[in-house]
Amino acid sequence: MTGGQRPDWFWELAIAVNAAFKGLLGSMGESGHICASTEAVEGEVDVDAGWEAALARLCALTGLAVHDGDVVVVADKVVSAALGRIGPRGVLAEPDPKTVPAHRLPALAAEWSARLGFEVTAQHLLLADEFRADQATLGTDDPNARCAQIAAALRQAHGVAVDVVISDTDTGLDTRTPIIGTLTIGATPIGATAGVNLYEAMRCATAAEFVRGHHRMIPVVVCRPARRRAVRPGMSEERYPGFLDAGREKGLTHA
Repeated sequence: MTGGQRPDWFWELAIAVNAAFKGLLGSMGESGHICASTEAVEGEVDVDAGWEAALARLCALTGLAVHDGDVVVVADKVVSAALGRIGPRGVLAEPDPKTVPAHRLPALAAEWSARLGFEVTAQHLLLADEFRADQATLGTDDPNARCAQIAAALRQAHGVAVDVVISDTDTGLDTRTPIIGTLTIGATPIGATAGVNLYEAMRCATAAEFVRGHHRMIPVVVCRPARRRAVRPGMSEERYPGFLDAGREKGLTHA
């Protein structure tokens, strides 16, 4: 059987597994392509000060680490908290979205939208995470747009052209609902600027997750590409509104 005759599910699985392993190697500085190595950016972001202040702080923290052509990966929880997308802990327990069948998630999301006064979708519920003792974050509102904002702010602050990815540890596998419409393993890039394809965004998201861990104070991870991928068309540019969506892409990779 030739490559072109293999079913789509084969390629989705192969791409996700390869992205996870290459992301691991990238986190160790032993890979190439879009993430040859990584640099952790440690520090606190005062999410209570609002999005503009958080954006300025992310730029300040990243300044010494970032270079032209890098891919800057920002944790979803930091962005969603800074945007004020915070609800009570009940979001995680009344019921836990990870235990709700996929067909019931839109109705549950509509209930929380009404209660909280801002838009909550099924995807946002799957991204919901613990925040402080009695609260939960509810995912970035428009991940692709926020990635473009971060890229623009980094260009203005440091004169660099980079791509930006917003990532989260959730994959949607708990409810068999892939968050971006394709299988992801270990972490999911929920938004990205236009200079990386989905496979590259997946590699960077996984690499960042290995670097970031769960309890380290690392809101940003910089992925440094190999020379052959340091210049990319569409770098820093906004993609399309909303979440990354495999159905809206030309393909998961370059082919």
